[in-house]
Amino acid sequence: MNDMAQKEPEDLDAEGLDRDLPRRLAIALAVLSAAYALFHLAVLNFWSIDEWVYRVLHVNMGAVLAFIGLKAWRGERARLVWFLDVALVAGAVGCSLYVAINLEMLIMRTGVITTTGDLICGAVGTLVVLEFARRVSGLVLPVIALVFISYVFVGGWLPGILHHSGFQADNVASYLYSQDAIFGMTVAASSRYIILFVAFAVFLQASGAGEYFMRLAMTLFGATRGGPGKVSVFSGLLFGTVSGSAVANVVASGTFTIPMMRRVGYPRESAGGIEAASSSGGQLAPPVMGAGAFIMAEITGIPYSEIIIAAALPCLLFYLAIFLTVDLQARRLGLNGVPRSELPRLRELGRDAFLLLPLAVLLYLLLSGYSIIAAGTWGLAATLLVLMCREFGFRSQVLALPLALFVALPLTGMQVNYAGAIATLASAAMMIALLVIRGGARRLPSALSAMARTTWGGLAESSRKSLQLISVMACAGIVVGVLGLTGLGGRFSSVLLSAAGESQALAFLLAMLISIVLGMGMPTTAAYAIAAAVVAPALQQMGISALASHMFVFYCAVISAITPPVAIAAFAGAAIAGGKPWPTSIRAMRYGAAAFVLPFMFYTSPEILLQGSCVETLHVLVTALIAIYFIAVAGEGELFGPAGPLVRLLAGVAALLLLWSSLPTDVLGLAIAAGLVLWRRAGQLRAAH
Repeated sequence: MNDMAQKEPEDLDAEGLDRDLPRRLAIALAVLSAAYALFHLAVLNFWSIDEWVYRVLHVNMGAVLAFIGLKAWRGERARLVWFLDVALVAGAVGCSLYVAINLEMLIMRTGVITTTGDLICGAVGTLVVLEFARRVSGLVLPVIALVFISYVFVGGWLPGILHHSGFQADNVASYLYSQDAIFGMTVAASSRYIILFVAFAVFLQASGAGEYFMRLAMTLFGATRGGPGKVSVFSGLLFGTVSGSAVANVVASGTFTIPMMRRVGYPRESAGGIEAASSSGGQLAPPVMGAGAFIMAEITGIPYSEIIIAAALPCLLFYLAIFLTVDLQARRLGLNGVPRSELPRLRELGRDAFLLLPLAVLLYLLLSGYSIIAAGTWGLAATLLVLMCREFGFRSQVLALPLALFVALPLTGMQVNYAGAIATLASAAMMIALLVIRGGARRLPSALSAMARTTWGGLAESSRKSLQLISVMACAGIVVGVLGLTGLGGRFSSVLLSAAGESQALAFLLAMLISIVLGMGMPTTAAYAIAAAVVAPALQQMGISALASHMFVFYCAVISAITPPVAIAAFAGAAIAGGKPWPTSIRAMRYGAAAFVLPFMFYTSPEILLQGSCVETLHVLVTALIAIYFIAVAGEGELFGPAGPLVRLLAGVAALLLLWSSLPTDVLGLAIAAGLVLWRRAGQLRAAH
């Protein structure tokens, strides 16, 4: 396990290892990657093609990029694409052509009447998906998918609930390579949203918003007690919402925050654990939720707006719990903040506030009821305007006009894509004119050339960073398809219900354990997709709402990144901090303890998801706020001074009672909490005298 700490943190993200390609092949790959991103933007916005063909191209062309650009294994030495990769590329292209050419007939006969061509296409295409996922995201998910595929063929000889009547190999291959399995709901979500929002995240970072987030966090919290730890918490919230990878979040912000935490005295394991917990939790933050909100909307049919509103209060409680734990640890260890003289000034940050134009556009369009795709597209266009502003050397106040146009034009009743196009082109023209007026006409060609290079490179990088999510969603489709084909999903629900008996609380506990185990070593999106197919239906059969059930398994998918023994986000934090992986993951669990208990509120207190009256929601929120403070006390052992095991135990009991949110448990929890505070406060006063 200690070997994990010796790895580069980027390697732990399992996003594949880039080949050192010859120059011409590298340029060709970059061109293909940029074209791949542009293809998605075109189809999503104005080029209409058949949905099945689009999903096939989405997966297979992504696989082609992976087979050319990524090593087949860690020790590979070849600089050129070797013959097996050529065969895989040919298989991906061939399957795409086969589906496109035979589309109408395939729609009629898939999984029922299978030709030899269907069998070959299904088998080769499934193999391409498995190798794509293995190369980009590691062995865990492909092995799970192979186990499920094997079950289709051996289930006829298995006893009990695992038994099924058996299936023909040709029909299975055809079924798996259809919109009922690989190209089903998981790839539907990834093909619509992944490239778009990964590109948004890439260009947002390039525009300087990431740096602005860090400066803002430093200004707000850097000088406070244990300030760098609180900076890590706040920056994890800001960085994490637009990324679907916990480890990518750790690497993006941890390379800055972890050394800063070490500088003021945080132990190595604490520094890595704080960053891992906060970066993983960023995927719980609306409005993007690491693309989880979009995938949940696709799977459940629940409106996206309802999902992000429901996610707001649990996310707030989660981050407040980490913040309080970090603060109590800083008090216990006597940690100071960074000197105020070394921090950015708030006035300077105020002048640069318009760097957040893309986020403002995205949020405005989403909350105004426009489609997710339209909001993402014009949010992405807004990042290009920020890039132009920086290349021209303007202060960010120039971006006030684009903001006004993006807000005002849709209000006129104009179709949102026309409004977005006019706002973007008019703003670009205004900035070019302003540069010329200021005497910068000579700089215009070089500035536009630099911006074009940044844009082209950003598109290629967006495709590269999307490959992991695309591959795992396609591979997860195999699991979902097998569950539907064999009926195992429904039978699993029966087993879970039988094991839990009449206890819904026990059913939720078992569901959490299963979801975390299924999610270990996998990106959150894949972990959620599988848990949503396996676990969520069982909870819904118990009468739990679809929103509560899916939000529950989504939280479990997120915290699997910090749960031993395969706590990939914690291991990445340990690698940056130079700490031991296992103690770092335990620390991360302590900081993120709220994420292990808050999901149970979706069952006991659905008001936390805004599924109730305002009075009921306020009551649940107030008791939950008190509870998370005592979760921090129990985890950190600090309440008006160092607290012993008894105090920590009572604090934990009080927190659990308050989170249950019924009148008897609230009264008892408040009584224990008040008793602890009075007891510890009295002891502190006696010690002072």
